[in-house]
Amino acid sequence: MDFRAYVVLAEALVSGGTEAEWRTAISRAYYGAFHVGCDLLTTLGFAVPRNDRAHAAVFLRLSNTADDAVIEAGRSLSTLRTLRNRADYEKRQRISATDADNAVDAVHKIIETLDDSLSEPIRSQITDAIKKYERDVLKEATWRA
Repeated sequence: MDFRAYVVLAEALVSGGTEAEWRTAISRAYYGAFHVGCDLLTTLGFAVPRNDRAHAAVFLRLSNTADDAVIEAGRSLSTLRTLRNRADYEKRQRISATDADNAVDAVHKIIETLDDSLSEPIRSQITDAIKKYERDVLKEATWRA
């Protein structure tokens, strides 16, 4: 499955008139961007955990690259995960159409940035920076040639 379809679904749900639709839009938008991030890291040769640690693995690696736009995309993804958790689990926290619309807009920017990062020289720069981050900070190498 192409998880970008989640973003298309989120766009449709944003125009709905219920909080349930807006909450679901936020959740699907986040997961669309999250999976694009997973795919990027996999394409670059990094292993992404297959459990709940995957979320942090993706945004931490993206947030520690040599490219300002990718760093911002990683931070935005982390912020969206917090909003997604609120939308999925905090029933007393109100979610508005504006929250959902802002989430979908943010996801479009994240995905555009991640897609652009596959081009050289950005691709090599972020790959090298993530390898260094894993080696020096995480003390865990997931990159495979």
